[in-house]
Amino acid sequence: MIAFLSFCVASCGTIGGTAPAKPTPVLRRPTATPVPAGTLLYESNWSLGLDHWHASPGWKILGKNLQTEPMDNLSLTIPYQPRVSNYAVEARLQIVHVASNGGSVLISADRQPNKDGYRAGILNLLQTDVRPNGSHPQVQAYIDPSGSMDRGSFETMDYEPGTQWHTFRVEVSGARASLLIDDRSISDALSIKTDTLSDGPIRIIGSKVILRLSSIRITTL
Repeated sequence: MIAFLSFCVASCGTIGGTAPAKPTPVLRRPTATPVPAGTLLYESNWSLGLDHWHASPGWKILGKNLQTEPMDNLSLTIPYQPRVSNYAVEARLQIVHVASNGGSVLISADRQPNKDGYRAGILNLLQTDVRPNGSHPQVQAYIDPSGSMDRGSFETMDYEPGTQWHTFRVEVSGARASLLIDDRSISDALSIKTDTLSDGPIRIIGSKVILRLSSIRITTL
């Protein structure tokens, strides 16, 4: 009899009553795996031409390198945009000849909605070794638009590139853009308007120079 009653109670708990509620599964969103610093995201390859580079007139392939005519408004758009906030753009370049005073070579990223842009490189390149009034070319990084830039972060430095090969590197970390030349820290610029800077389109722009490029690389920081 005791066994029969125990069976009935158990049966009522499952058949005649409400079944125990099943626990609600916890949905977990997958988290993005951080990309290790120094990971190569993009490397230039001109063996198939410049079809995807949106190059302005004046660029040509010369052996394994790119070279420009000494024109105004030279522009070369890198056909890749990083999907990380912290990255570095590195260009191995040679200023072969300055056609007239006021030449320039810059690495730039267009500003985007809620993201300021930047420019970094060398300005006021001079045609001869004569330096009237002590003038020199200057290297610097700055925020685009300039009204977004923290004036305390803005730096310029006199710099004579000569005709040697150099590595120009722009490091973008949050709202800061830093220019390094041949592993030497040169200039910083900080935006006070946006938390992160633009990821592109990223361009090499120049004016009044014969510029030679051997490689462009984008890596994570």
